[in-house]
Amino acid sequence: MKALRFALLALAALGLAPSARAAENFDKAPAALDPAKAYVLVRLGERAPGTWNVLMLSPYDAAAQDLRGRGRAKGNPVSAGDDERVMAGSGRPLVDAPHVRTYLLMITPGRYVLSNSATTCFCLGSFQFTAEAGRITDLGTIYIGPENGTSPWGVLAKRRSSPDIEDIPYAVADAMAVYPFKEGMSMPPAIMHLPRVAAVFTPASRLGNHYGRLINQALPLGGVR
Repeated sequence: MKALRFALLALAALGLAPSARAAENFDKAPAALDPAKAYVLVRLGERAPGTWNVLMLSPYDAAAQDLRGRGRAKGNPVSAGDDERVMAGSGRPLVDAPHVRTYLLMITPGRYVLSNSATTCFCLGSFQFTAEAGRITDLGTIYIGPENGTSPWGVLAKRRSSPDIEDIPYAVADAMAVYPFKEGMSMPPAIMHLPRVAAVFTPASRLGNHYGRLINQALPLGGVR
């Protein structure tokens, strides 16, 4: 119940209803891929014991440095019927392992940015990638947690905010550490036969805070700053 409550709060915090149009989430591996669709695989570390994260992937205009159809990229809207936002972690996982869940989603092909957690916009710097049709783009493993020393992950537990607000719920921004896919990361056997490629991340130096969240900058790739 704790995890469900956090998931619902996360969707509400991002201005989304659970019934909002979303990319298709797989809790069982497809036998084949739709050649007209892109797929993303991501492993999300738990936020706290028994509590899980959500991560928003948003279509990104790299030239305008903003979410498509919003702010500086208002003139480049998402086409009707395409995914305006993708929520990883809001559906059932493909693999539910202790401490890390693996999600597989079918999305509109294109360029995306790791834009938001439940509480935080990574407006001050994040990462973008291209999801190509007919293959799975593996985003590696992503850890997200508040900068108040409570994260179970060492790279995030070291991140501290101002002491006077660390105990106030939703007053402390999240930190995010992205570990690109490499050999040795867990891989669901059921998708081993499907076309896959590791995401090529490049910096997204800025994006607008269009959901009115706290703001922060993602840690460098590999979580080292």
